[in-house]
Parts: sequence; C-alpha cells; structure tokens
Amino acid sequence: MFLTETRVVADDSEVMEAKNTIAARFYQLKSRHALIAKYLLRIGKRRDMKCWWCGHEYQTRDHVFKWCKRWKREQKRLWVDGQEGEDGYEGVEKVLKKPKISLPMSLIFAEEKCSQALMDFLFHTDVGRISRVVEEAENSNHEESSDGGV
Repeated sequence: MFLTETRVVADDSEVMEAKNTIAARFYQLKSRHALIAKYLLRIGKRRDMKCWWCGHEYQTRDHVFKWCKRWKREQKRLWVDGQEGEDGYEGVEKVLKKPKISLPMSLIFAEEKCSQALMDFLFHTDVGRISRVVEEAENSNHEESSDGGV
C-alpha cells in the first residue's frame, strides 16, 4: 500500500488474481462507475436513484454494501463475521476497528486488507451487475413513457 497526495491506494493483488467479472465489478464500484442507480442516473440511463432490490429511495455504494435489505446476510459476513478457513478473512469492522456506519466506502475500497471481503460480497450478490430485476424495471419505465404514463 502507498500514499498518493492524501489518499491511500491499495496494491490490489487479491483483486488482480480474482475472476475477471468479479474484479471488473470491484474496480467499477471502487471508481464509482458501477451499474448501480446513482451512476446510471448520472449518465442518463435511469430517471431516479431508487434501489431495485429493496425499494429504498437511494441506491448508492453505501446503501448496497451497508443497508440494502436484499443483501443483509452477505452484509453481515462482509462487516462482522468474515469467513473462516484457509481462504478466510476477517470482517471489515474487525480489520479497521470501527463500526460500518463510520467507515466511508472509499476507505474500504482503498484498504487492501478489505479486498477479499469485498470480492466475496460481490461473488455472492448481484451488486454492480445488471440483473433481470433492473431490466424489467427499465422496460416498465420505457413502456410507461411511451404510453404517456397511462
């Protein structure tokens, strides 16, 4: 790990060795260019930031990794439990010795010790990936706009 200006940048060797699709989603989320509502709204592909998994008003990185009801089990593993075994890791709160509410996602993505936990979360979820739920919602929005909202 090394310091650039005032940001910590992780040497993500764990990510580099990961499956391409997981690594791609990791880097997209890290750079804030992932397929989540906040980014899709910014680039004009959505009309709102509503979470397509739980209906929360804002689907952001913070929301999907910490609060989205759809991923509660995976969040608990990411933040608290970690994973036991040879390829295990500690939960992010234990690694960084702070509760998730006080940890910005930019810090989590910058910390190499958290990379394996983040990739495991991505492996077990659809975060950062366009899913059938999103496609259905987008098709429904398109049909409403072409019908004049009727």
